[in-house]
Amino acid sequence: MRKGQIRRVNLSLHLTPEQSHADLRAMQQLQKWHQSVGQSASVDDSNMEIRAFHRDVYLAGLQLFMLDPARCRHVAESLGRENVTLETLLAELQPQPQAPSDEPSAELAALQNIREEIAALRPLMEQQKLALQQLRMTAKSTSAAAPERDNVEVSQVDAPVEKMQKVRQKGIF
Repeated sequence: MRKGQIRRVNLSLHLTPEQSHADLRAMQQLQKWHQSVGQSASVDDSNMEIRAFHRDVYLAGLQLFMLDPARCRHVAESLGRENVTLETLLAELQPQPQAPSDEPSAELAALQNIREEIAALRPLMEQQKLALQQLRMTAKSTSAAAPERDNVEVSQVDAPVEKMQKVRQKGIF
């Protein structure tokens, strides 16, 4: 491409005004804007203004989408509200400030739920601790008895070995 060459990109905007109030308002506003542009200037000026409008809208929307898709969707859906102002929309897009301590907030409620869950888990932890102690004591008592079980008198092992050697001498194996 040569420097300064214009590249044309065709984009479609699919609106469902029957299902979305934001789509209905967007369609109405675009129709009003298009009528005002067509009446105010020559055909060449109108075409240039339409191109500049579409470019600005698409690029602004794309930039907002790349920064934060959820907020982009919030801005798009806010078009369905008739009484939205720039100030109210900006306030909605700002991160929520900390709630005053005298008002219960979602964070305080979540913290209270966590505390209740911990309180419910404490008895289970104590039961598990007792079971683990019992298991350790059982393991110690069996490990103490294990040497007695492993110690077998040599005479008890010698008798079968001698029997096996006699059988081998007879040539059966």
